[in-house]
Amino acid sequence: MIRHVTDDLYQIGEYVENEYGFEAIHIYVMLNDGRPILIDCGSHIHRESVMAELDEVVGDSVPEYIFLTHSELPHAGNIAAVAEKWPSIKVIVSNVMLPYIEVLPVLPLEQMTQVVPSTTIQSPTRTVEFLSALLKDQPGSHWIYDSRTQTIFTGDGFGYFVPESAVGALSDEISGGIATQWLADYHRVAFRFLQWIKPDRLNADLDTMFGNRPVSNIAPIHGGVIRGAEQVQVHLGRLKTALAAVNQAYWSEK
Repeated sequence: MIRHVTDDLYQIGEYVENEYGFEAIHIYVMLNDGRPILIDCGSHIHRESVMAELDEVVGDSVPEYIFLTHSELPHAGNIAAVAEKWPSIKVIVSNVMLPYIEVLPVLPLEQMTQVVPSTTIQSPTRTVEFLSALLKDQPGSHWIYDSRTQTIFTGDGFGYFVPESAVGALSDEISGGIATQWLADYHRVAFRFLQWIKPDRLNADLDTMFGNRPVSNIAPIHGGVIRGAEQVQVHLGRLKTALAAVNQAYWSEK
């Protein structure tokens, strides 16, 4: 499923059904003036459709980079297929992620780069900044900020489950937006450690991250894009409410 988000940013990918509804597994593509950048490369279970969608979006261009948010198969499951199609592609990973990715037989080591938070990569029309993920599914998780589209790619963070009627929709296409309960259900399942967090501290860190740069879009891998600066603020508030509710619910059951 291909969706144009804004400017040169596209969302592609598929959904899987579970007991909570439907969960997205997305890849993001920045066309980047003929030198496309991929954010993650999708699940191996959707390989055929994902590769076809990537081919349609990038056209004759050759993707220059894959930026991996982290190494789980829904995020890195198509590295071999992408590398076979575009063997010159380079992969950027977190500095603590490389030991967990089975890519060395696929790509030469010189095409792998490890980065730390605050690393930036420049191109003529954008700066891409790597951020320390505030919600880490793995120790090596990181978030990524694109200055051109003012988008934060949040890996598993900001994910949500949707009913079938909302499959493929972006936040501004859903009546009432993304429900707080959808966010709470997803984060409770995806981040088991939320029972031990300090919600006020985490929510303050979210405010700082979003306050330090203009953010017009939030692009989770397991949800559609939260699109538009006003939507960002609404759904940032809903996420903070959801995180606190998940934490409180755990302790109220004790």
